[in-house]
Amino acid sequence: MPMRNHTIRFNFVCQRPVPLYAHLCNQYLHLDKLNISIGREQNADTGAICYFIEASAPQAELEQLADDIAADFLLSVWLQHTEIKRIDAKMGSTNAFIVKHHKGLPLYFCQHCQPQFGDNQHPLFGDINLACEHCKGHYKLSRELKSLTKADIGAMANTLLASKELVLPMLGLQLSLSSNKTSLTDYQQPRVLICNPNSLNSQFCISDSQVLALSSIEKPLLRVRPCSDHPNLHAPLYDIQFAENRLLVILCEMLRQKNIHWVYVNQLSTVNTHIDPPLRLAGVAQYWIPTTELQSGKMALPSNLTCLHSEYHYQTDQHKFLAKSNADQLQWQVVPLHEPKAQSADPGNATHINYSLCALSAGLLRHNDHEHHNKAQYVKNAAVLYFGRHHASQIVTVDSQSNAELFFQLPSLPNSGYELCHSLLDSPQKNLLDKFKQLHPAEYNQLLDLHLSDKDSALTQLMAVAAAIIGAGQINSHQGKPVSVTELADRFIALAMSYQDNNAPRIDFPLTKGMAHRSLNWCRTLGSLMSFKLAGDVNLAKLAFAFHDSFADYLSNWVEHVDQNVGIKQLVVAGSDFANPVLAERVHLRIGKNYPLQLNPLLDLDGVNIAIGGLYLKQRRG
Repeated sequence: MPMRNHTIRFNFVCQRPVPLYAHLCNQYLHLDKLNISIGREQNADTGAICYFIEASAPQAELEQLADDIAADFLLSVWLQHTEIKRIDAKMGSTNAFIVKHHKGLPLYFCQHCQPQFGDNQHPLFGDINLACEHCKGHYKLSRELKSLTKADIGAMANTLLASKELVLPMLGLQLSLSSNKTSLTDYQQPRVLICNPNSLNSQFCISDSQVLALSSIEKPLLRVRPCSDHPNLHAPLYDIQFAENRLLVILCEMLRQKNIHWVYVNQLSTVNTHIDPPLRLAGVAQYWIPTTELQSGKMALPSNLTCLHSEYHYQTDQHKFLAKSNADQLQWQVVPLHEPKAQSADPGNATHINYSLCALSAGLLRHNDHEHHNKAQYVKNAAVLYFGRHHASQIVTVDSQSNAELFFQLPSLPNSGYELCHSLLDSPQKNLLDKFKQLHPAEYNQLLDLHLSDKDSALTQLMAVAAAIIGAGQINSHQGKPVSVTELADRFIALAMSYQDNNAPRIDFPLTKGMAHRSLNWCRTLGSLMSFKLAGDVNLAKLAFAFHDSFADYLSNWVEHVDQNVGIKQLVVAGSDFANPVLAERVHLRIGKNYPLQLNPLLDLDGVNIAIGGLYLKQRRG
């Protein structure tokens, strides 16, 4: 009696296109006896892409196929979920996908070759040229990398151990054993390459989903905090990653054998265009989103809004973002500025809302093959929370007639701590400040010493001042150096991340009504923090968390107020400040339950999204 055939379908639902998955679907088409078909579907609401493989065969052969697929479909950070289900009829075809060359294909290494060249117990350990017919990673080596022997890489490891640093010009990187923080203005989150993944949890506070993301084929950088009271990790936050190419895999294994758990990474200021910029990801509203997309790219022309311009460009102090539209797609190009330029946003124009409107349109763009509008479609009944460092942090609304209005703008603080304290003395918070000065002189002096800059976002400034008030500036101050605004804000965020509870005091974020829009009475916000400090609250993590949670709660109230006037059907979050995991989480919990938060899963938080959104910007007079 012949064995009965079953027809099953393997689904891989992804946030973005994954070229490796398209390539693997093509590979499986060659298995004739399993009667395989493949396909790709897109969800019009979320933009999610589903790659699928369908097969008809007896049970035993399908079980073997499932094992093979599980081994071959390496984890992508863009993979949202997988499923296997029995189907009655096939939807796919036997036509292969067109796969263009992409940095994810071929891979630098895969599960077949990495255990050989990357494991010190294997006889082929250290062979950077190891041929692999699965991923063909040996074809992706530059001429300099091809020439390296195991002895050469061993010498590199010894150089790093002896001189504490190693320059790798072929990768555009410098590795070092110590964080070389040189001056106040140079502070940035240290970037760390993990040499021993097995000890990761004893160095950094990291979730299971973050470990999976780090292990993915994209090898992103994630922002995490070190374990509390770690003897060697003194910065508040770190950008960490796993080895992303063959040289680093071998080097990390050699260093791991020497008991090195991680090394610091500095990007060399190089114009080598062959080197991919790092992919820094933030977790926002259940998506992984690049903080700023640094690679050029493209997406299908969205069908739910009307594209109004063929070109738009947007510039920050470090990058130029150029966006273009044509008949069927949007393209963007990212150009690094090797001599940082002055910022393009006009801080003097208090009601400049175009960039927030760009972020709003970009966050809403979706593609639907079956939807073609004949008449112009514009954003309606929507709002954007934009908080970032490149222009004013705002809540902007669009009503049922597509008319835009600025509802709220976070104010920039005075440039010096001295002026800031002067403003507090001129406010109803004077008595609080006088008591604070008397009881907490160290914190008061740090407040006076602060130098705030337009380069920092308004929220970063506010958090830095809040950190000084609660005493976070005194942590690890054994170096005796002044602490930068960015580092203070990072300490504040790291403290909030370390808080284990959900209950916290309520910090005041009262609105002020100006001539044109609402702003924040920041004197009262800071006075509120001082009062908790004066009441003897010594739990800094609780106060830092309370600031984030209260701010998100006030935002939620403001959004509800706006909803009553405008009718909000779509709420977009955007801007680099949402790379702060506590802010992103609290906003998601406080606001997301009533207003599903929108981001464009194909774009970033700050950069490309503004340029793409500019293609949809209705020109405003004045």
